Amino acid sequence: MFDRPPWTGFLAAALLAGLVSCAAPPRPAAGPPAPETTRPPAAAGILYEVFDSDVTLRVYRDGPLAQLGHNHVIASTGLTGQVELRRPLATTTLALELPLESLIVDDPARRAEAGEEFPGELNGPDREGTRANMLGAALLDAAQFPVMLLEGLAIDGESPDFSVTARVSLAGRQRDIVVPVRLELDGDWLTASGRFTLTHAQLGLSPFSVALGALRVREDIEVGYRLSARRAGSGGSTRGGRPGDGP
Repeated sequence: MFDRPPWTGFLAAALLAGLVSCAAPPRPAAGPPAPETTRPPAAAGILYEVFDSDVTLRVYRDGPLAQLGHNHVIASTGLTGQVELRRPLATTTLALELPLESLIVDDPARRAEAGEEFPGELNGPDREGTRANMLGAALLDAAQFPVMLLEGLAIDGESPDFSVTARVSLAGRQRDIVVPVRLELDGDWLTASGRFTLTHAQLGLSPFSVALGALRVREDIEVGYRLSARRAGSGGSTRGGRPGDGP
């Protein structure tokens, strides 16, 4: 939001906690371990490997002095992993990972796509300062925890729209979040996409603020994502099918 590293570093961290997401200093203590989720037994399913992905977070300024700050777009195309599609569908599993080095802060093209609430380009030093603080020990601690992990715990809904409960492991902590997913099958190809709003409160965090709250991060964070996966061992040349049709 600001052009100064202490502020913008917080915004980048917010991305990771949501898909993606970061708490204001002091860094909060880790909460109790997330409860274990019991999954019904299921036969082995069809394995899909993620080969293309895009995750974007939009973070907004807030407060009486909001005009002094900036809205930010933080993104990554580095999400990889596997989805095992099973029957019943509720037993489907996923395991994804995002290298923190893949994070991009305020790419000019991304800001242009985001619309009028993200005007102009932020200069290179400001963007690099944001990124350095984001990856630093005070926030994501990428030197010790270089990868964000995402594990699917449960899936509910009817094709093509589902709700996935996922466990996010980030900077030595774990949080469970619920993510809407539009899941589409086309032969050997699987596509998952969605948009949702994640609040700091859902993550047990407090939005960063300065000047007694006159300038702060807005409580809500807008998250958008899309990933494509191909059936393991296939050439990906056939099309047709929906999530409810297989395996």
